[in-house]
Amino acid sequence: MKTLIFICILAVVAADLNAQIEKISKVLEPAVLECRYQCIQKLDTLGVTSVTDTMILRIGKNISQFYACSTFYLDSLVCSPQGSEILMKQMLAAMKDSKPLPAPKMTKEYHYKNYPTNSITTYIELKTPRMITEKYEKQQWQLLDSTRNISGYPCKLAVCQFRGRTYKAWYTTEIEIEEGPWKFHGLPGLIVEIADIWDHYHFTLIGMRRENIKPVCFYRTDRDDMENVSRIEYLKGSREQYKLIQKRKKRRGQTMAYDFLERDYH
Repeated sequence: MKTLIFICILAVVAADLNAQIEKISKVLEPAVLECRYQCIQKLDTLGVTSVTDTMILRIGKNISQFYACSTFYLDSLVCSPQGSEILMKQMLAAMKDSKPLPAPKMTKEYHYKNYPTNSITTYIELKTPRMITEKYEKQQWQLLDSTRNISGYPCKLAVCQFRGRTYKAWYTTEIEIEEGPWKFHGLPGLIVEIADIWDHYHFTLIGMRRENIKPVCFYRTDRDDMENVSRIEYLKGSREQYKLIQKRKKRRGQTMAYDFLERDYH
């Protein structure tokens, strides 16, 4: 009986979360494909410590969006009265058990390619929400002869240098969509796997669907305190915050030594 009641409560909360998200969402266009990627980020130079999250790439005919599942889940909770109550209980339970507080595992960023036209827009939900708009440019890919089968797809290798890192990407021409995770795009097929040569960031396709997909949406359109910043300005500010966290970690005998995906702010 308790299990049935719990399931009913979850159903009500889920419906409430979806309703709240719809209120703060701006539909940009229908989606034709949704890809799920596993992203593994190394948190130290030895690669001993890492964090893993599931990322969503939702693709329309003209626009795509990319975000982390853990970030979307927490944002959904915050937007709902019932969700906020659940989040508070999770936080209290974490503090009681001396566990990490609920937080995005990897990134708070939502990326929108070709929105507006010929631009990439990044939205970050911080204390003051930030908006970054940059030019929508393809990476300068070098196509190589190497082949490999990944997740049942025959893939070809391509490499590029992008904002301080060198990447190896495996793409499949069986899915003729010039898309990929994060800001990657421009190859003659969907990117199935991509990582930088140090393997600090590693994206792998783990799922895909073409039916019953939510539309490509711009979330959190209700914020009127949005601050527009440049990409470099945002990265430099984030780096300063990271240095403060790093100092506290070192005092506790912990090590954090990694850099952002984009390293061209140095």
